[in-house]
Amino acid sequence: MEVYLDGKPLEGGLAGGNLQEMLQALMDSSLTQDRTLTEVRINGQPFEEARLGAATALSRESIERLEVETLDARQVALHFLGNAGQYLNTLAAAVERVAELFRVSDESEASEHYLTCLESLQLFMQVLQTTRDALELDFTAIEVEGVSLEERLERLARLVQELLSAQEQEDWVLLADVLQYDLCQQLHDWRRLMPLIREKALS
Repeated sequence: MEVYLDGKPLEGGLAGGNLQEMLQALMDSSLTQDRTLTEVRINGQPFEEARLGAATALSRESIERLEVETLDARQVALHFLGNAGQYLNTLAAAVERVAELFRVSDESEASEHYLTCLESLQLFMQVLQTTRDALELDFTAIEVEGVSLEERLERLARLVQELLSAQEQEDWVLLADVLQYDLCQQLHDWRRLMPLIREKALS
């Protein structure tokens, strides 16, 4: 079996009886902590679990050529800033939809989609903080329209608490208001800020 890491042949072979074990062995032996696995190709084709099955089910014998691509933390952070706009657009549209569902009292369906939106929002905040650290950006010193990025991030965190409080009180009207009028606006603001943050990181 041929193994390539970032376009270069990997010397010394790779342990493991299936794809997952081999990838774990690769990460343990050849990847530094600052690098993230971004793409896996099997026999020239991108690995997709839906098409090829779980990594544990893909045996070593079925793999003739394994290609793995990685990025360092800075590259991952810049990639996130360059692509976060579409993610935020999608999330804002989903939030609008959830607010509508709460307004028409479809609480069961609304709650299910709301939890997905909340998880997506928390993931965005987590990746944003990781990006800030990877690029060594001082969010307190970067201001847009007189408001620092740190303050904007804190506002987002407070909004999450407001949402959780409204959910706990089962105040669906308040929850819909916060989603539609506050969270959507902040998501659109952050979408607008992503290119500016990326520009700052590259300057």
